Amino acid sequence: MKVSFFRFSVRALVFGSLLVGATQCSVSERVKEKPSEKASISAASSEDEAREDQAYGLMQYRLNFMDEARLGGQDILFVRQASDLTSPQQAKLQAALQSGSLPLRLRMRVYARNASKETVRLQQFDYQLVLDGRELLAGRTADSTEVKPSSIITVPIAVDFNVTPSLLHGSTPAAFAAGLTDFTGSARRLTMRVRPVYISTTGRITQSDDYQDISLVTAKRTARQ
Repeated sequence: MKVSFFRFSVRALVFGSLLVGATQCSVSERVKEKPSEKASISAASSEDEAREDQAYGLMQYRLNFMDEARLGGQDILFVRQASDLTSPQQAKLQAALQSGSLPLRLRMRVYARNASKETVRLQQFDYQLVLDGRELLAGRTADSTEVKPSSIITVPIAVDFNVTPSLLHGSTPAAFAAGLTDFTGSARRLTMRVRPVYISTTGRITQSDDYQDISLVTAKRTARQ
């Protein structure tokens, strides 16, 4: 009985040693695989980012048109020249300017078109309104949105600020309002520039370095567009 017990103990010890060795070998093999797995994940991530960046580069922005325009509470949406405002209206605007309370309210839309085959998540975009070659104001959209492949979304732009004498450069409120919202004429006074901010599914944020000028939806397309 002692001999049998001894043999059993030796066999158990040998079997245990083999099992431990096999386990260590398995762990070692797994450790060896990790660098290659990391490289594979890194390569896949780089490919995803490259596709995302390409999709961002294919995004197109167009200024649609003005939905609402009010200066000092008066509708100036179709004011094309100062004389389109009556004398009492001009006097009211001038009095509001002198009192320091001449609010400008603009409501417009920007179209964002995704020309790629990837879904693009537009987190926001910074914008600049330029009037007569000078920056009128700068702002930022608030809501993020997804733009599906080959689709177009509408991004609303809301502007509310007080017009001061310094913005008029010696002109009158009526002259300031004249043609402000006229996007149909060849000599447009008001233009827009945008700088989009994109966010990927992994949380990577990409922002354009510079602002880009955007044209009207109705503008004729060139071969490059």
